[in-house]
Amino acid sequence: MKLSTFLLLECSAIVERWDGHAISQLSELSEDRHTELKELLYFRHVPRTGGRTFHQCLLRNLYPREQLSNHSYDKLRFNAKSHCRLLVSHDDYSILSTLPVRSISIVTNLRHPVDRVFSAYEFTVEVAARFLRPTLRSKVDALKASKMASSTLMIWPWSIFVPWMRHDLYERGKHRISSAQEKTSPEGFSNYNASAFVMPFHDFIHQHLVTDNIHNGEAFQIAGLTSNSYTKGAEKIRRCIVHHPHLGAHILNVAKMRLDKMIFVGLTEKHEDSAKAFAHIVAKQIHAREEPIISTTERSPSAVSELRNSASDNTTGFAKQALTVDGLIRAYEKCSGRLRSIQAEHRIVSLKHSLPISFSKEARLGVPEQILEEIKKLSALDLDLFEYVQHRFKQQSSVFNSSQNNISQQHATRNLTTEINTIKGQNMMNEGLQRGFGYTKLVLISVLYLMAIGVVVSIGKFVLSARRPAR
Repeated sequence: MKLSTFLLLECSAIVERWDGHAISQLSELSEDRHTELKELLYFRHVPRTGGRTFHQCLLRNLYPREQLSNHSYDKLRFNAKSHCRLLVSHDDYSILSTLPVRSISIVTNLRHPVDRVFSAYEFTVEVAARFLRPTLRSKVDALKASKMASSTLMIWPWSIFVPWMRHDLYERGKHRISSAQEKTSPEGFSNYNASAFVMPFHDFIHQHLVTDNIHNGEAFQIAGLTSNSYTKGAEKIRRCIVHHPHLGAHILNVAKMRLDKMIFVGLTEKHEDSAKAFAHIVAKQIHAREEPIISTTERSPSAVSELRNSASDNTTGFAKQALTVDGLIRAYEKCSGRLRSIQAEHRIVSLKHSLPISFSKEARLGVPEQILEEIKKLSALDLDLFEYVQHRFKQQSSVFNSSQNNISQQHATRNLTTEINTIKGQNMMNEGLQRGFGYTKLVLISVLYLMAIGVVVSIGKFVLSARRPAR
């Protein structure tokens, strides 16, 4: 038997064994998992899918502050004896092996793999450039000394990517100095192919670190097989998938079954629609338990806010309010707009002091189509999973829109009924008034008629008396 055949058989056995075990574990999840909100809501935050906005602007408004779990991005901080109702982390699905599965509802967001790879590259460069500055490096040291605070450098996968990219930026900077290259961007400069300043995008997507952590990262997150996994043998399974892509069907099978068990799966590209749909799903369930919420009304980023991750608490003002769908959506829209502005400011500040580059959706359009096709091939599992979730989201939205239309029709029917009843009441009143006016008119005519008769009689008597001869 050839070595390649033996390795294929070995990989097939390993992956199929994992597949069977993973499917058997799905029986632990109750059938109502996808509709009923359980005691603990776990946000499975896939990196670079807009999870920070979803978490800070929506999920944190669902529960009182004392029911929010301590941030768990750098390491799990969960106490089953506490009153924690919301847990958020970058950990993959395998973290459920450490949690009370039957009491958990899971929510997550997915993103088109090409956009996600772009975002991972941009974020890695941005943060690495930020930490090239000495003042921020000293702040990171202070954060590392703190037991509760956390820096991006302490959070997977950025704990791997940022130091790696920072070293690359440093080496390119040294080369520019030694070769007396200009610090400004030359004519015909491309933000995604600026090799004199930063690793070009087309080089980035082929790095081992990226193929192992970013490409197909969404599928491996849901499968529980990332480089940050609790699953024994996760690295070997990933390696088998890379060398034998057809075995990826097992990964997709498990991932899709797990997604179907989640209470909600949103799309980054439809973040507002996702927030609205999820708010409608959970708000009424929480409201039925008569649990008030503490809603964030003011957020003031501190001097070290750009070092803090999505689980950091930079809230300065709170206000109690009733949990309503409309209230959640309004709070989300206001908060998400403000958060995007803050993130844009951070990006500008991070790059302008270190690199003459600027990332944007418009700048992405200059990347050759060939590179985008390469990403799709390298992230084939993610692309398949995204298309599956996209179809699922359309079905979910169709049901949601249908229910909303029914509610609107019910409201319209009630309003129409009320309006009809009001009109009927007015008509009855008018008829009553008309009857009243008719009766009054009849009485008046009768009185006038009697008065006329009286006048005629009086005139007649006068005439008769005038004609009588005097005695």
